Amino acid sequence: MSLMHRKLTGPVLAVVAIIYATTLLTSCASYKKSIYFQDIPDSLQAPVTIPVAAYEPPKIKPNDILSISVQTIEDKDIAKASAPTASSAQGNGAAVTGYKVDENGDVDVPMVGTVHLAGMTTSEAKEAVRAKAKHNFVDPVVNVTFANHFIDVIGEVSRTGRIPLPDEKVSIIDAISMAGDLGIQGKRYNVLLMRDEGDKKVCTRFNLNSSKLFQSPYYYVKSGDIIYVEPNKAKSRNGETDYSRDRYLGYIASFVSVGLALYNILYTQSRVK
Repeated sequence: MSLMHRKLTGPVLAVVAIIYATTLLTSCASYKKSIYFQDIPDSLQAPVTIPVAAYEPPKIKPNDILSISVQTIEDKDIAKASAPTASSAQGNGAAVTGYKVDENGDVDVPMVGTVHLAGMTTSEAKEAVRAKAKHNFVDPVVNVTFANHFIDVIGEVSRTGRIPLPDEKVSIIDAISMAGDLGIQGKRYNVLLMRDEGDKKVCTRFNLNSSKLFQSPYYYVKSGDIIYVEPNKAKSRNGETDYSRDRYLGYIASFVSVGLALYNILYTQSRVK
């Protein structure tokens, strides 16, 4: 019996070491893949400057829905006092109201008239509406924003679905943040963005582990973009998160290690006696 114990001690310790090393390496690999912007040093003596892609504001086009307000001394809110000329649903149950740009690129603004806005930014459209409103009102204050701009975020994020854009200048990081961030099972190094450009669907991928994404010409999202976060292999294969799998493997390895260590201690003590 003692001979058998002696023969088992070496292999047992080898098995424990292999299990421990495998668990440790798996956990380290999963941890590293979950870190954003890994190329930025952990400790900085001075701030790091990273170039960011140039931002190009969106242009108004036919079928856009605009929120337009015209305020004057005579009437606090002329345009909004009238019923909106367009209404649509964003796909998440929220109704969107505003003034629709017709196929000719024109918008009918109550008590102001028809204004051609297609091809303009919202800043340029604001000045165009203001110039028209000045014919009838003193010092009108105008505001023009997009009412129907949205993106779709699907895959391994906390909140999937259609997200209205609260601002024109929204980056891929902003979009992921609005979706509640990626789960631990989402591939941060392989985030897919799909965009309609004319009659083509343009696809590009982002690596959130690298700060180089700031320089991508697709860093700022556009209305209608689809962002897809791919699940890792463990999620696809087992239907469970990589985090849960690693945790359970860690528990098993710990129990086996403790059990075998106790066995080895008791065996050693029995030999001494």
